[in-house]
Amino acid sequence: MKELLKKILSKFEREERPRLKFRRGDKLPLMMAIACIITATATYMVLSGTAAYAKKLAALRAITPEIQDYELGDYSFEPVTTKRNILFSITSEGELCRVHVLTFDEDKHTLDIMDIPPDTFVSCGGFEGTLSEAYETEVYTEIVSMALSIHLDGSVSTDVKAISDCVNLLGGVKLTLDKELKIGENILSKGERTVLGSVASIIISDREAYTDGDTDRITAYHRLLMSLIQTLKDKGAVEWVSLTLNIIVNKVETDMTVSEIIELINLLNETNAENINIQLLTI
Repeated sequence: MKELLKKILSKFEREERPRLKFRRGDKLPLMMAIACIITATATYMVLSGTAAYAKKLAALRAITPEIQDYELGDYSFEPVTTKRNILFSITSEGELCRVHVLTFDEDKHTLDIMDIPPDTFVSCGGFEGTLSEAYETEVYTEIVSMALSIHLDGSVSTDVKAISDCVNLLGGVKLTLDKELKIGENILSKGERTVLGSVASIIISDREAYTDGDTDRITAYHRLLMSLIQTLKDKGAVEWVSLTLNIIVNKVETDMTVSEIIELINLLNETNAENINIQLLTI
């Protein structure tokens, strides 16, 4: 399998990359290469995504009157078609600890990441409560969509342990801390180092950084996230997907289809590091 992947990737690098320009729906060589890797799990992911989506639709229909009222109040989705917004959530011990909206611009090849505190209070569509409480409902994605007044093209969620395992499989990620950080009972010294999953999990699960208003700990998380993204790009899509396939299949929940996931991988692959921005958002 590894030799086959190398041959596919080598051919792609030689013949296709110079003229690669991604458009939604195109059948790209990279998509085909990744599809080869995940063929054995495609049916599972499609059925899981379909089932999850059906549940959310059923629950959403149950609050139709509230949604209609909200629409009468001039609520509308963002009409920009060149952007794809993905809700990415991370849990720790069953509780929501990180909430992000990833906005890919297909034409400009940029990625904007909104980091939203999980204890943010929202009131929309008949729901009132924090994002953490919304996560426990069947219409979490719809609630976030309404709260931000944007259309979400998909939702992905996983836990800290899964990301920690990914960091280990990738061989660690680089992280620079400007000062010593104390996170719970853990103390992280300042300086540049390559961190593995154990340290990554300490930083990622630190949801108290928002309530404490500790900008240094929030910045540390943003740097870790940026470093993880850069590591994925440096590895190359085919390699990191093959390394983390077991985690993607078994520890990631999504309402997206396999083809939609492959499109996101392509978008990430085409986004330059300097065109990736992370911002803390409060509603």
